[in-house]
Amino acid sequence: MLQFYTPSLTDKALFPSYSKHLAYEYFFSYVDLWSEAIGITIAKSDTALYMHLQEDNCFLLPITEDLPKAMTELEAHCKDSGHRLHLECVPAQEALILQQLGYTIEHVPSLDDYLYTSEKLIKLSGKKLQSKRNHISQFEREYTYSVRALSTKEMRDECYKMASTTWLDSKEGLTKEISDELGALKRAFDHWDELGFLGILVCVDHNLTAFTVGEIIDDQMAIVHFEKADTSYKGIYSVINQLFCSQYLSDVKYVNRQEDAAVEGLRKAKRSYKPDLMVEKYRATKSI
Repeated sequence: MLQFYTPSLTDKALFPSYSKHLAYEYFFSYVDLWSEAIGITIAKSDTALYMHLQEDNCFLLPITEDLPKAMTELEAHCKDSGHRLHLECVPAQEALILQQLGYTIEHVPSLDDYLYTSEKLIKLSGKKLQSKRNHISQFEREYTYSVRALSTKEMRDECYKMASTTWLDSKEGLTKEISDELGALKRAFDHWDELGFLGILVCVDHNLTAFTVGEIIDDQMAIVHFEKADTSYKGIYSVINQLFCSQYLSDVKYVNRQEDAAVEGLRKAKRSYKPDLMVEKYRATKSI
């Protein structure tokens, strides 16, 4: 039977350092940031790396070069342990393989990742993105602002304080989802160098107004992990999105801005940037 355990920073080498799937959940940063909040555990065998999410009582797709063999091993584990054979966030190509192996698959659109070319997010060309350019122009006319790299612990502490006060105050109370996200953000700031993160902050009249935390996977993909702003400054999200991409991501093909989680406002915002690619994710189940 597979032996699952809580991951630590020393497990980073077990995960891909390249954008094989383009899906957010298959990189070490996701596992490390969210393991405490949703109970992620991992197991390693000669065949694959396995991930289990306690909160949803499900597995992610095994990271392996031999998916049929890995699924046979996972099925045996589920029979022995009593776990249900239920996988989430399975990329489309692998979902078809699982279907051939007898799994029932179902597309879950709310989990699909939104990917944009960095060129699009930097240049904001064309009529469809005119409103974004207008937001930035208006912001630049109305405010005196500065941009700085998130290069010190003191800066990151200020960003966390802003997220847990100004940003939180704009929400309708402290839900579990928001609490989990703040916990993941704190983890990101506490282990910044080990996780290889980078970021920027924007100040208006010396007041912290917005920040972004991201990660470059390889020349094909970067991930935006967190983006928080004081929305009393109109256009601030358009501004920090473009600034972060132009300063750090110009040599990367795609920027993964994660899923919309079926949150209507988030979905509208992500769609407004006209994604170049959607990474479809599937649920896969099988009775054993």
